[in-house]
Amino acid sequence: MTTRFLFVDVNANFVNPTRNLLPLALLKAGDTRFFGPGYVSSECLARGLSSFIDQEGPFDVVISNTLVLFSDSGDPAHYASTLLTSYAYNGQQEDLLYLPIIARQFAALALPRVAILLENDFYNWTAREADKILSCADFFIGFGEEFSPLRAELTHLQQERFAKSATDIWSDFSRLHRARVASLLHFISDAEFLISPLSSRALPWSVMGVQYHARSVARDALQRAGIDPVTDTKFRKFISLLKKTHVMRGEKRWVQKALNGSFMSRLAQTRYSFTCGSGLEMPIRKFFEIPAVGCLLVCRRFRGFEEAGFRDGVNCLVAEPDDLADIHFELNANPERCEAMARAGQKLILDRHSVDARARDLSLTLNAIVSNHFHGSHWIDGHHVLRPPAAKGEAS
Repeated sequence: MTTRFLFVDVNANFVNPTRNLLPLALLKAGDTRFFGPGYVSSECLARGLSSFIDQEGPFDVVISNTLVLFSDSGDPAHYASTLLTSYAYNGQQEDLLYLPIIARQFAALALPRVAILLENDFYNWTAREADKILSCADFFIGFGEEFSPLRAELTHLQQERFAKSATDIWSDFSRLHRARVASLLHFISDAEFLISPLSSRALPWSVMGVQYHARSVARDALQRAGIDPVTDTKFRKFISLLKKTHVMRGEKRWVQKALNGSFMSRLAQTRYSFTCGSGLEMPIRKFFEIPAVGCLLVCRRFRGFEEAGFRDGVNCLVAEPDDLADIHFELNANPERCEAMARAGQKLILDRHSVDARARDLSLTLNAIVSNHFHGSHWIDGHHVLRPPAAKGEAS
């Protein structure tokens, strides 16, 4: 019998493409239906989540995220207004007022409840977020402990402007509840892959998103050597200014598409691209986007780098940002080696971090939950695998 999934969410796009690709990954993972503002009619929302399950079910597992599950902590109208400033939503605006009701209905379900956390910034979680997510879900999909270092382990954290607001809440959570956490990472759509040799690219370097310390150091090091790297566009800065001054009210889907299209096209012009996971050593999406578009990934490691399948000198190049000038000349002197590393990096993303790959990971996780055989998951040498049952005395 086919396993059936119900995804409870808002049909709204975010500038980070991972969120927008998740429904497709779930459709590929199994027989998936959708419920929430923008997915069903106002009349269906008014009848409630339980009524939808009775009519369209049965379902084996129900899935949601914090956009829904954290919606019942304040005034519904204010929450809806805040959501519209960051998400491009095309449904009926008044339907967003149902979100707190849906959150409470989700929490009361007897079905296995899964919270997907791939669009969350874990670094500033407090006990409030951890307690809330525990109260309304049974299992959690997000960065597992191998990708979630503790503050005391972070060598470069104090160089970031947000250092004082970083907490260990999620890192502790992922260890304490490892038997309930499916460790999954960002993933890439087929449209983001570009087959283009490095030799055909007009520009040597890109350093996208220089708000983190290591990337600003990388940009400055290249510029001192007479190399002007591709960075963020003036359009992105202009849009940011329009939002800050409230000239642009609400997120626009065309703006998101334009920003992401510009990012990809600028990246595709370059042979090498430097990134980092900030002082938090996070596995941000750029680690996957850069190899997918065919660039050679040059980077400072994120925590869990090798576990996710990255290999220094094989499918990427690990480097400190202030060494890029010297590295530039080394790379230019070895074009065949660079080409081989770039192609290997692209293959890693296609095999392990594409939509199809993540759909397999989701299917493995959700079917294990349904069959009561899920004890957590983690990554080993580029492979997502289920954990065996915990030995007596281990965290569960």
